Amino acid sequence: MDHLKNFLAGARQVLVLDTRSAYVRPSRNDFSKDMALLQGDARRVACDMNKSIKQYPYGEQTYHR
Repeated sequence: MDHLKNFLAGARQVLVLDTRSAYVRPSRNDFSKDMALLQGDARRVACDMNKSIKQYPYGEQTYHR
């Protein structure tokens, strides 16, 4: 019986059968916005990693035993 309940709950989430829930339907241009935001995040991460690498140019370790 639990398997059937789980299956129905999953189908309800996929098909959005419960109209009372606060489901926000994505707009048409969300993919391009998401892509731009991810590119900005990747740029920031790469910039931060480059700063860390330049701080230790000869492979010095930050942690010594």
